[in-house]
Amino acid sequence: MPLPNIIDPHGETAGAERQRLECLRRYGLDGTPGEPDLDRIVRLGAEMFGVPICAITLVGRDQVWLRARFGVEIDSLQREGSFCAEVVRGTDPMVVPDALADQRFATTDLVAGAGIRFYAGAPLITRDGVALGSFGLLDVKPRHDFSEGQQSLLSRMAGIVVDLFERRHASRTANTLIAFADVAHQALITTDEEGRITFWNHGAQAMFGYEAREVEGRFVELIVPERFRAAHREGLMRIAGGAQARMTGRPLEVLAVRRDGSEFPAELSLSVWNGSLGLGFGAQLQDISDRRAREERLHHLANHDELTGLLNRNSFRARIEAQLESTAAATVMVFDLDGFKDVNDGLGHAAGDTLLQALALRLAASLGPDDVLARLGGDEFAILMPNDRDPLDIAARADALLDLIGRPFSVCGHQFHLSGSVGVALAPFHASNADELVVRADLALFRAKNAGGRRYRLFDTGMESQLATNRAFQDELRYAFTDRQLELHFQPQVSLADGRLIGAEALLRWRHPTRGLLYPKAFLPVLETHALAFEAGCWVLDEACRTLAAWRHAGLAPIRIGVNLFAAQLRAGTLVDVIESTLARHRLSPADLEVEITETIALRHDIEELEPLRELHARGVSIAFDDFGTGFASLSTLKDFPLSRLKLDRSFVEDIGLDPHSEAIVKGVVAIGHSLGLNVIAEGIETAEQEALLRTWRCDAGQGYHYGKAVPAAEFIATFGTPFSLAAGLVAKIG
Repeated sequence: MPLPNIIDPHGETAGAERQRLECLRRYGLDGTPGEPDLDRIVRLGAEMFGVPICAITLVGRDQVWLRARFGVEIDSLQREGSFCAEVVRGTDPMVVPDALADQRFATTDLVAGAGIRFYAGAPLITRDGVALGSFGLLDVKPRHDFSEGQQSLLSRMAGIVVDLFERRHASRTANTLIAFADVAHQALITTDEEGRITFWNHGAQAMFGYEAREVEGRFVELIVPERFRAAHREGLMRIAGGAQARMTGRPLEVLAVRRDGSEFPAELSLSVWNGSLGLGFGAQLQDISDRRAREERLHHLANHDELTGLLNRNSFRARIEAQLESTAAATVMVFDLDGFKDVNDGLGHAAGDTLLQALALRLAASLGPDDVLARLGGDEFAILMPNDRDPLDIAARADALLDLIGRPFSVCGHQFHLSGSVGVALAPFHASNADELVVRADLALFRAKNAGGRRYRLFDTGMESQLATNRAFQDELRYAFTDRQLELHFQPQVSLADGRLIGAEALLRWRHPTRGLLYPKAFLPVLETHALAFEAGCWVLDEACRTLAAWRHAGLAPIRIGVNLFAAQLRAGTLVDVIESTLARHRLSPADLEVEITETIALRHDIEELEPLRELHARGVSIAFDDFGTGFASLSTLKDFPLSRLKLDRSFVEDIGLDPHSEAIVKGVVAIGHSLGLNVIAEGIETAEQEALLRTWRCDAGQGYHYGKAVPAAEFIATFGTPFSLAAGLVAKIG
């Protein structure tokens, strides 16, 4: 059931009111001052009808404006009680022979105050049927002789006024569009049905090099490349003959030609219309040369290594797949540089990058015509050799590659003597798809490096067995994570000066359904390279912080929780946000957390990748170097790294009191740590004698079986939850 039209206080439907006000706004007539140009029309109206007053009035929301007037000096009057407000309610002229005798107007200001007695007005109705106002005649004397002929003439006068309004609006719109077109960056072009140019804006002039006066009247195909002009003419003729235009309604990419003959890609939007002058075509063109160049650049970056210009891993994989689809046979060599990190550490990344670029050029120059070279990442490269290969030929190629890498490099004023390791896998013998082939070549490379480097290894079934074992273990790890088989145990950390509990390290355990409780050495190497590494690291962080918060609530004195960081968490680039949100979620402060990293993580990552650790350190999170002394960290690493504490590896602690060399190392590490402003904690303390020596050497803290094994959270709080139990436990072990 349709809703009824609401009648406004002036007796007009709300819909008609809205239409009139919108039309007045659109025509630029709402509340604007009078137009002297129209005064000639109202003067003519007064003379034609023999009245002293004639006006063109427009009806607003509350007022009536006199757009033109003769015989009266007012610009507006109240809408309520006005003649014009009554006229716009109909479509025919309204005649009031004697307003004083008409109850609608007898008491109004115009009649009772100004003495108006006669009114005749015709509505100003647009082509859309909207009444804007009236063309009205007024007299101070009653008139009962206003004929139908005069009423018809009055309507025609009103029609002339409306025509003027609409033409002016159309002209204003056209001028606005032309002005807009002239400042638009796009080329805007119109043609007639024969394809002759009728409009050419400044954007077209800038784009094609022709001025408007040069092209108007010429065929638009002058901007179409010569080889496409016949098809262009055929399309115009087809549309002119009544066929559907297939290119309208959607942007198309085309080639266009400039005045100087150069071609460029453009995006074209085409319009077709039938107007008073017949069929017309409109084209909007935008030069997309920059966009196309960006797209080509992005495509290149997506498929090539930015540093060397070689194919990247994804493109290399696609090339292998294409080769296998073609012949099912291919050889892949994956190789890297032995000791490349020493270049980066010693001379900086700029020298390392230059060395990789030099190696890429040397390799590219040595390839066969069908070989494909790629950089997989870091200092790891790969070569795809198509078709079947004789094993002796492969061995010769691998030896030649090692020899090529071993030749001296002169980079940045330095002479480098490097070596490499190579892993080789063949299809279809070792794999039937690209991913498996690269994995097997990688595994062979791993074997070559483990054998001391400077050699190549061909994938064999023994490696396959190891790969299958690793995969099965990875599958078990994925299930372990989703099935909540992973758990945290906590080992106490104690101040050697006074025996206080100062912290706890969260250590990951796997409660395997068939193999029992597994320690990190059994699964961590696989987990660290697993896709779950980041997720698992975030879980460890969250669970450790949750546990510490629960201990605080249970009354445990303030201590710090230590969490081991996964390399994947550092690579993800979100470490700061993750740690801050975790601390906030459990209402902990940065000082409550210690992040532990191994030397391996520190040495394998660029300075930029380690920046999050600097930010965390600056915000109050403690950063500990775990297992210090077992890797290859130099003193410069300690100097440049954002550290709070060194963790002395248990392998040195277990021999103190027995081995002078171990004692010297421990004393040296403690001295170095203190000289750098770092706290030092010794791991693996198992006896009171070891503790006493470390206290004598001013080691700050200790951790090990002497104070307690790593235990579940509930057992930890039961043991160390009160000062009494802590003291009792330590007295028993210290004394």
